[in-house]
Amino acid sequence: MITNENMEKLIKNVSMSNVDEKICISIKEIQEAFNISIKRMYDCLILSSKETSISKEQFLRVVSSYGSLAGYEFANTECRMIDFFDSPLNVIEQYKIGLLYVQCLNNRLLTLTNYKIAYLFSYNDDILTIRFHQKREDEEVFFCTDINKFTEPVGILMSDELSLNIIENKEIN
Repeated sequence: MITNENMEKLIKNVSMSNVDEKICISIKEIQEAFNISIKRMYDCLILSSKETSISKEQFLRVVSSYGSLAGYEFANTECRMIDFFDSPLNVIEQYKIGLLYVQCLNNRLLTLTNYKIAYLFSYNDDILTIRFHQKREDEEVFFCTDINKFTEPVGILMSDELSLNIIENKEIN
């Protein structure tokens, strides 16, 4: 994972935290988070439970307002970890659940595309938001500016850094 200084500090705190620490979440909550609906719209993957039918021409007009397919995906794949859980989660708990979420999501997304997936982890007011986009052959990572300019914790994780086995306890640095 490519990180700024604040995300690096957070990850160090996560690695120092007790791996046996319990997080109180329900099966229903975890199912809602991990079974999020993924839609393929032309060459884009988005998170949506709504059925949308628009022509390719209309779709390309919409995409142009986002600058690129990656920009459209990035804008339509936002997932805030706290939105799935009734009990409050601290920054470290959100990060731990977020990694599991991305690992599950990654396994599903890789069945829908041949491209690598770029995941952005970002915090705003101690709330973890995760977004993604496909990294197409001639494109850069959409949100890969100088991440050290961000004051909040930010990290970029690529799909090829993740294990396909979600049970495996792999360190991500």
